[in-house]
Amino acid sequence: MTKEMELPGLESAHRPATEAAHAGEIASRDLGTSVAQPIYQTTVHAFKSLQELDRVQTNPEEGWFYYRNASPNRTAFETTMARLEGAEAAVAAGSGMGAIFIALSAVLKSGDHIIADEKIYGGTFALLTQQLPKFGIETTLVNTADELAVRTAVRPTTRVLYFETLTNPTLQVSDIPALVELARELNLYSFVDATFSTPVVCRPVLWGADIVMHASTKYIGGHSDAFGGIVAGRADIVKAADLAGRFMGVTQGAFDAWLNVRSLKTLPLRMTAHSQNAQKVAEWLEKQPAVQNVLYPGLPSHPQHELAKKLMPDGLYGGMLAFELAAGPKALDAFIGALKVVQLVPSLADVTTTLSHPGLTSHRAMSPAQRANIGVRDELLRLSVGIEDMADILDDFDQAFRQL
Repeated sequence: MTKEMELPGLESAHRPATEAAHAGEIASRDLGTSVAQPIYQTTVHAFKSLQELDRVQTNPEEGWFYYRNASPNRTAFETTMARLEGAEAAVAAGSGMGAIFIALSAVLKSGDHIIADEKIYGGTFALLTQQLPKFGIETTLVNTADELAVRTAVRPTTRVLYFETLTNPTLQVSDIPALVELARELNLYSFVDATFSTPVVCRPVLWGADIVMHASTKYIGGHSDAFGGIVAGRADIVKAADLAGRFMGVTQGAFDAWLNVRSLKTLPLRMTAHSQNAQKVAEWLEKQPAVQNVLYPGLPSHPQHELAKKLMPDGLYGGMLAFELAAGPKALDAFIGALKVVQLVPSLADVTTTLSHPGLTSHRAMSPAQRANIGVRDELLRLSVGIEDMADILDDFDQAFRQL
């Protein structure tokens, strides 16, 4: 073989098949610290000895060996989220539902029981009422704002009290300190889904919650381009959730983790803009004859406005709101079709303003009667307020309302 140029990281050049297989194995030159973390798009790491491999497997904090267990990008995301939440630890999952599943799996077994708020996200409702019963885990749905209802639902097998900081889509504010205290008295774990609020608006762990969860696909990622979920809180529960996630295979990929870390850098700026804009839109919508029943915790008319001020002391109430058209369900298609800037999107938390119909999307798993019981009527629209200039958004709504 003719000797070719030598590459750093390889002692000498090899035959083409060998060179191709070892592409990218070039020794790094320490020219300074990267401002942005590189994407470690590898599923496995190599080791120089059995002892080195054993050490990393025994002490995961010393390195990485297989992506399903941990990866540099995922570790960066988990570490940052734990710090933002004021939590002992955090573990990422491949989706928000994956995060909820591994968190519950960490503390539940067949025969156990959950008490959950009746206004939870539709996907969570389906998980608790349709999937977990297959594993022998039952759920009772109650209005967690009613202490007596929670106490009445408790069984000897109850393990978890589950609720959301701001319910999706009705924006009910949960009294986190009171519910955490009640859970402790009843010897239950307190699990909080904080997807709508993020740690910028409210940090349940600082109010004593055992576990806080996010669909990082939403505000944490914030650009509709990264998938994932995150569980943060008590180290023992997070460790058990991490182990469950490994064996269930709900790992968050390197690129999604990298995108989530990238997005965390602007999370406080984005949430401030989302919240301030949502406040403006909510106040404007309340004055429109075409609109009724605007739901936003920043409005004095909201039933839990004073509680929201206590839990969200910076005056930021998030970017989500809901409202109903006075003309009823029959006007929905005409209104949505008249919008030119705001798009109909079955998700939320993008930097652009989007609209969704919970009855046909997030709460589709519920029957019409179940939806009506929790305030998700057919005329209800959920609005995810973006970070655009709100004059353009209000102009778009105004012209659409006039066409009704």
